[in-house]
Amino acid sequence: MRSGKNMKYIREISATTEFAAVIGQPIHHSKSPAIYNTCFEVEDINMVYLAFETSEEETVERIHNLQNLGVKGINITMPGKYKALECVTKVDAVANYVQAINTIVKQDDEWIGYNTDGEGFWASVKSTGTEIEDTRVALFGSGSTARVILSRAVIEGCRQIDVIARNLERPLEIKEVIKKLQSDYPSINIRLVNIEEEDILKEALSSAEIVVQTTSVGMTPNPDRSILLNPDWLNPNSVVCDIVYEPRETLFLRQAKARGCKTVGGLSMLVYQASLNYRLFTGNDMPVEYVLSVLENK
Repeated sequence: MRSGKNMKYIREISATTEFAAVIGQPIHHSKSPAIYNTCFEVEDINMVYLAFETSEEETVERIHNLQNLGVKGINITMPGKYKALECVTKVDAVANYVQAINTIVKQDDEWIGYNTDGEGFWASVKSTGTEIEDTRVALFGSGSTARVILSRAVIEGCRQIDVIARNLERPLEIKEVIKKLQSDYPSINIRLVNIEEEDILKEALSSAEIVVQTTSVGMTPNPDRSILLNPDWLNPNSVVCDIVYEPRETLFLRQAKARGCKTVGGLSMLVYQASLNYRLFTGNDMPVEYVLSVLENK
């Protein structure tokens, strides 16, 4: 309904309105409520999507409370992705490798945990017409997002993956993930590369068909930074991706574009990841292109 000349449109909430939620800390910056509620309105689905500020210590109790209230699904951002495992009985393949979930959905009286970040990322790459199977990938970063994207890359059938870390003494978690992946997929070559080993880094970037940047380098408020030591090392025929979506086009992507590479920004990954959760929550396909157009114009 509308109330007053300058009031925004307000969706009607009824006694049968269902809800989904996102939890994390901080949560005020999340684009998820805008994405999902836009889709619910466009698709005429009687559901709302809410955000709840939730610390790591509050994660388990918050999830249980939402489950008891009949939530259709829950998205979990940091810092609760690991704690949330305590609230599910099963997890998908990627969540099993990285021991973290970003989505919880009830199916057949069981709460199932998913990690859709990796699949969402690779779906955004595929949307450009890029083939994933049997490709060589260079992956900047060793944090939680890198581990998820790496795990999904292996499942998708990438031939070789060079994981480029800024400090090889720190990424114990990614070493454990690599060990598990190599045990299950022995034909796929995964190499951990120190970013300071310039000869190896140059070879990895010049040979890669897909380059992925998963760190916070170049994110607002430091948009003048790039993780690339030398943009000329990029293969001009490669697809270059950055998970950062603020700014929309990072310095890293501008450098890649100047080199002649096809580029994929972080906003696309965000929406494609949300589309997977949307299907889990509603059974419907998200109008991805419409959502992207709305967000890009904001």
